[in-house]
Order: sequence, then structure tokens, then C-alpha cells
Amino acid sequence: MALLCFILFCWFHIGLLLGGFSFAADPVANFELQFSYITASPLGVPQQVDSSLPSCRSSEWEVSRPGIEMRRSSWQDGVLGTNCPIPSNWNWTYRFQVKDQIGSYHYVPTTHFQRAAGGFGGFVITNRKVIQLPFNTPDGDMVITIGDWYTRNHSALRASLDAGKDLGMPDGVLINGKGPFKYNSSVPDGINHTTLNVDRASGARPNPQGSFHYGSINVTDTYVLRSIPPVMIDGKRRASYNGISFANLDTPVRLADNHKVKGAYKLDFPNMPRSGSPRADRSIINATYKGFAEIILQNNDTVVQSFHMDGWHMGNGQKTTGVFPGGWTAILVYLDNVGAWNLRTVNLDRWYLGQETYMRIINPEDHAQKTELPVPDNALFCGELGHLQKPQRSLASSGSTMRQPRKVNWWMVMAFGGVVYMMN
Repeated sequence: MALLCFILFCWFHIGLLLGGFSFAADPVANFELQFSYITASPLGVPQQVDSSLPSCRSSEWEVSRPGIEMRRSSWQDGVLGTNCPIPSNWNWTYRFQVKDQIGSYHYVPTTHFQRAAGGFGGFVITNRKVIQLPFNTPDGDMVITIGDWYTRNHSALRASLDAGKDLGMPDGVLINGKGPFKYNSSVPDGINHTTLNVDRASGARPNPQGSFHYGSINVTDTYVLRSIPPVMIDGKRRASYNGISFANLDTPVRLADNHKVKGAYKLDFPNMPRSGSPRADRSIINATYKGFAEIILQNNDTVVQSFHMDGWHMGNGQKTTGVFPGGWTAILVYLDNVGAWNLRTVNLDRWYLGQETYMRIINPEDHAQKTELPVPDNALFCGELGHLQKPQRSLASSGSTMRQPRKVNWWMVMAFGGVVYMMN
């Protein structure tokens, strides 16, 4: 899945190098993203894919940047439990800090199964010029995205899951949005492709951040998250953790907290696999601020799964970890980032079917909002708070006039660089 198909004309001013270059001394970097539908044939079959050309849009949308810690600001995380979705033909500004988060990342849509249509790509956060790196500047940079691709539109794939069906095997693999090289007669003629000649190399990686003495850490909370193959829940095929298939929130967690909305979610997510029949619910984890949480990921499903937790590195600097069928892995997380953070499987079909939850972390002693930023002044309102949303001029009728982002005193330093990652 390596292209985007949205009926959308939406601009985003975000602190990422997604559409241009920034200089390492700039305190703020602003970038605009536009998404819309076009028809293309990456595997020889016409279908709707991404374009940067404007068009009208008929569905909501959000974008997340997995691996970026969003320090003190889960408001910017771009998933339904932290942000209200961006309405059709609206613009919205993500503002977040990337200081000291040097590395390779990607951005990805998170609503309505739209990742299956693409819309994701890579970006690299590099150092400011005043900060030296323990290695030489690379001779060259390239971004490589590799992922499965279906010739059915994302809406058709979503409908298959809603009907209780599996997606089946992908129709092919795309590299940077292009089809496979013609290696045998099964690949149709006329497919646009790219050939890359790469010499691979390896070496020791420095660890400037140091490490904990793991054996001496006092673990305050332990969670065993068990995944199983999808089952029928209330007449629908659903996926789950610990027997809970997550039902999307109408009102995001911290927005509900700040406006004292009751019943938006439940703080009763089980820390161990529960007995009995699975159910759909809005249960999230009530975690301890500045506690050490041990999260054991137990894969009782029949497919390899990748797990991701927003807001943190997973102990050893990783953002995502994989688990084979019948296996398990454990991660240790220091919970010092206040907010509500999504914990999910990266497998798109399982995620869409409810295999996720959130970890709510509150500092009970912070009455001056020093450990969590306040609600953004451009926050969107939905669900029980939808009546608070002020109207915005539709992009469809406003031409190219866009609301300009307000400057913020955060260092957002980016440059294109070499990044290779897989999207399943």
C-alpha cells in the first residue's frame, strides 16, 4: 500500500519535511499537504490513488506520524482517541516538537481504512548544524517505501472486512508507488517500475542516550495483551486485545477530560486476558504517571503481527515490534509523557477490526499544565462536544486562500534522508 486515495482537498502545516527543504537553524518549519483522488494503475488495473491536485472530499481524515513522541501533546497525535477527525473540505494545523528526535519516520492516514489507498511516505529528522553527529554526512539520500498493494479501492477492502471476509493475498508489492520489475510472465506488460542497485553496509550504532539498568527497575504495572484471530461479536467480525474489541470514541479522551464529559470511555481495560466471550467496548488503560510499565504482547493469532505504541520509544529505542504467531515479546516503558496514547497492531485489517486501546496518563499534581500542554487553540470538537465547533469556510469555496499557521517556539529541523521501511 503505497499511494493515497482520498476525495480531499486539505492542507496541513506540520513540522515535517514532506514537501520541501528546511534549514537546520530554523526554529520552525511549516509544510503543507494536499490530498485528493486521481485514477492510476500501479499494477495495471485502474483505481483511485493519491494526487496533490485539489478536489472535493466526502470523508473525514486524520494523519499520524508513528515514532514521533509528541511530547506533552497527545493533542497532535492524529488518531481518533486524541483528535477529532478533520471534516471534509477543511484545513487543520498540526503543531509538535521534534527536538532530539533524529531518525527516520513516516506519516500515515489513520481513519476509514484510508491507509490501504496510500497517502503515507517517509521523512527524516536530522540534527541542527550546531549539534555534531558521530558519523560523516551521508554521500546521498533516498527514501524507499515498500508495501503490499491491492487493486481494489480502499472502500471495497473496507466493505469486505465489514462483511466478515478476509482481505486475501495482496495483488502485488509497490516500491515508491511503482509496480514490480518484470521478473516473469506473470507481471503484465506496461507497468511503470523502478530498479534500484543498492550496496548494503552495516556497522556499530552509537547509543548517545545511554540505557537503564533494567534488572534494578521497579516495575509498577504489568499488562499482558493477548491477540486472537477475529471472531464474531454482536453479529460482526471483530479483532481484540484481552477479549476487548475497541469501539472508536465519539469524543477524544483528553478533550472529554478537559470538558468533563462523562461516559466517553471506560478506565477498565483488563491487564490480563479475560475469560468469557469477547465484547466491543471503549475500555482504555488507566496508567501510572512516571511508572515503569511492562507490556507483554502475546500473539495467539495465525499471522505475524507488528505492534506500535504512540508517544514513546519501546525501551530499546524501537517504535514498533513484531511478534510471530504463537510467540510473545515484552517491552518496558517509562510513562513520563502525559496524555492519551494509542497502543495498536500495525496490521491494517486487525487495527480496523478493533485491535487497539489507549493508555491514559495523568499527572495528578500538575495544576499549572507544566507536564501537558493545554488544549490547542485550533482544537476540533466532535461527539458530545460537537456543539462547540465553530464553522470554518469551506476549502471548496475559498479558492487558494488558506489560514496561515501561527508561529510556535519549537525547533523543528528536518531534511530528506535515506529511510527504508515496510508497510503491511
